[in-house]
Amino acid sequence: MMIRVKNSAEGAEISISGNIVDDQEGNSMEWWWGEGNTGGYEWPSNIKKQLDAIDDEQPLTIYINSDGGSVAAGVAIANMVARHKGPTTAVVDGWACSVATQIFFAADTCRIPSNAYLMIHKPSCALYGDASDMAKAIEMLDTIQAGLESTYNKAAKDGVTPEQVHEMVEQETWLTGESAAQYFNVDVIEATQTAASVSNAFRAVAGTCKAIPQKIRDLLKQKEDRKPAPNADEEERKTMNMQVAIALALAEGE
Repeated sequence: MMIRVKNSAEGAEISISGNIVDDQEGNSMEWWWGEGNTGGYEWPSNIKKQLDAIDDEQPLTIYINSDGGSVAAGVAIANMVARHKGPTTAVVDGWACSVATQIFFAADTCRIPSNAYLMIHKPSCALYGDASDMAKAIEMLDTIQAGLESTYNKAAKDGVTPEQVHEMVEQETWLTGESAAQYFNVDVIEATQTAASVSNAFRAVAGTCKAIPQKIRDLLKQKEDRKPAPNADEEERKTMNMQVAIALALAEGE
């Protein structure tokens, strides 16, 4: 998965897919995978490079299919989108989870197909230390959560209270396009055949999520075929088969 940029007189398009990491980790990934190959990860400086190549006045559409990731990196990308001078539109292709929703709501117009998904939840961290370190971490996470919720509150429809938004974040809430429109100012568009893909990073953390449909959990347990594909067409076919299976399971729910 890579950032793909399409630039034309009518406007620019950027596709953001994969797990969102900080610049240090992202640059290391690119060094490992080779320039231009993100290995399924996205990071701020790489996206900024793509945005710098775009006319800042022209319309920009951001297509998102991301599991989320680093809060700092995701918020940085969201602020880049918000700074774009031309009109911006964000479209969820498969799903926008966790901090990827910050990027989604940074656009002027937010669109989501009825068969796509948003997921919002509490921030988390890994920590080793004493009781004082733990207390500081709790304070930090509460502050970060308040910042994330401020974005959701700005995007919320009239009548949706900050208390409702807070509860949705506290409980980890998955929303289809239709249900997202009940709470947020989003345009629900016609469902497409686009499927939500699962990155290795999401597989690693999926067990910590509370509300993933069981059929998705079953799919996540399947081991990836790590044998080299005979050719690019065969690799694409395998990827599409997995994506379609995931999309169908999501559509069926529990």
